[in-house]
Amino acid sequence: MSRELLRERYEKEFEKLPDFVQKYLLYLEAIPRSTNTLYEYSKEYRRFLTWLLAEGIVQAKDITEIRLADFERLNKDKIVLYKSFLNQSPKRTFEEKNENDLAQASLGERNTHRLKVTVQRSITALRSLFKYLANEEVEEYDEQIGDYIIRPMLRRNIMVNIENGGVDASGEVRKDKIEKMLYLDSEAIDFVEYVYSGYGNTLTSRQAKTAYEKNRIRDTAILALFLGSGIRLSELVNTNVSDLNYEGLYVQVQRKGDTLDHAMISPIFIDYLQEYIEQRESLYNADDSVPALFLTKHKNVAKRMEGGSIEKMIDKYSTAFGKRTTPHKLRHSVGTMAFRKTKNLKTVSEILGQRGTSATEIYTHIVKKEKRSVINDLWT
Repeated sequence: MSRELLRERYEKEFEKLPDFVQKYLLYLEAIPRSTNTLYEYSKEYRRFLTWLLAEGIVQAKDITEIRLADFERLNKDKIVLYKSFLNQSPKRTFEEKNENDLAQASLGERNTHRLKVTVQRSITALRSLFKYLANEEVEEYDEQIGDYIIRPMLRRNIMVNIENGGVDASGEVRKDKIEKMLYLDSEAIDFVEYVYSGYGNTLTSRQAKTAYEKNRIRDTAILALFLGSGIRLSELVNTNVSDLNYEGLYVQVQRKGDTLDHAMISPIFIDYLQEYIEQRESLYNADDSVPALFLTKHKNVAKRMEGGSIEKMIDKYSTAFGKRTTPHKLRHSVGTMAFRKTKNLKTVSEILGQRGTSATEIYTHIVKKEKRSVINDLWT
């Protein structure tokens, strides 16, 4: 989804919410939080408030009329009921796109995983809101004492002892699953070359071969940018041609929190990007009025590629190559190789545009296993 469309959808969600929830979202914007985070949180708040109305727990014409006083009357039992609703609702899987750890899972297992992840996201969003309301102070007139007093917006936080209800898999299991989807060492280069020239040899229909030839330069460039920089899918989708700097070997991206950053690009992959840029205009009927770097063509009109299309494309090529992966796992591949070279989590987090090093533990896990393998084979 493009940055502009995401912002538009978020603003529509924002308008549907009560003023005290809007105040919290404005607070998150100021921190700042990414538009994607704001959009996901706003959807979760709308879902919770809609449930409160449907169950008759609060009395209002619509969710915009729900007040803080209604939240004051909530208790832990109501939140437990809401969690039960989330767990039982068949619609709870429709928004979850992250199938990164589910490559080999059955459809039923994937749905169960999506369900748990989505419940976790819902409760996390509510815990964040309630914590803010319980800590944010307001001034109000107290008739009993005849003066103004300072009090929290919400007098008690009933979410404090509510469990997230997260995914069952332990951290170690999750890391092992991630490892199986990484492209490391020469395998990454082999994969890019396979998309560039080898995949066509696996096709039998003329239609499929024509489609592949039409897009292979672009598709290879997408993989080259993922593996050459480790940027996120959303960052790649929103990249414009003007963001590329060949001389400095970097691409300007908008990180989480809407901060601009220069993501360095490995020179080994830059030629694929240059070849695409040279053919981009003729391949997709693009002119200077189309800023997006990666394009598709609809009714002979160039338009920015969306994240879902890129995910499907990578799924198709990587499955044919023999190791199914995702854009996020390609990012992990870059992080793992960077940690191998540096042994420095701070450097890795800076390369990947992360705010801290907590998200990089997967790389130490992989390197630790490699050390064990070296020691085991040292004298054999």
